[in-house]
Amino acid sequence: MYVSIDGKIDGSYMEEDDRSDSRDFYDEAIWQMGNANGNGRVTAEMYFADHKIDYSVYEGREVPEGDFVCRDERYWVIFDRSGRCNWLQNRLEYGGKEARVVMVLTEKVRKEYLAYLREEEIPYLLCGKDDLDLSLAMRKCRQLLGIDTLVLTGGAVINGAFFKAGLIDEISLVIAPYIEGNAKEKNFLDTLGSYVDTRYRFRDLQRFEDGGVQLLFEKENEG
Repeated sequence: MYVSIDGKIDGSYMEEDDRSDSRDFYDEAIWQMGNANGNGRVTAEMYFADHKIDYSVYEGREVPEGDFVCRDERYWVIFDRSGRCNWLQNRLEYGGKEARVVMVLTEKVRKEYLAYLREEEIPYLLCGKDDLDLSLAMRKCRQLLGIDTLVLTGGAVINGAFFKAGLIDEISLVIAPYIEGNAKEKNFLDTLGSYVDTRYRFRDLQRFEDGGVQLLFEKENEG
């Protein structure tokens, strides 16, 4: 995650021009760490997927049971319980790389949405009946798409869900040289009030010319 000194994932500090070293490192490091980037529904809608789609044209279409898979070199995995993200493209560009959008959904998503995804060649994985089964999603990502490492980049709620599920093995915080100070902005991880006694150990530090740093932590082995 890219954060301010006080741990905020968004805010006025993101508009500062003199943070290019840390920001450039963050943008490039995502694809160096893994072959998939992961976001929650709110983040996806905020930046990419808030378009208007006429789903009436998909009414009555037959949709095969199960997942829809399209293999690619890199993936942008979106966790969207009910299928609310509306895309006009099936690939996104970030950090100088393109990645195919993948939707992780529950079984309660409407058939019209699945038909739309198939027409747009956007793969999807059905993981859970009413709520997302993140462990199942990770198994399917590896087995069906060949994803070795998912680099989770927010928002705070999906980060918290992965943390509570015990699925975050490493934490990389690239810290911009600014304090946001706005309590309304989210911290990099939100457990929605739950405490999880998972311990991480500091592994490495990297400094940047703009005054920012990267901190690396890894999950402590249990037992």
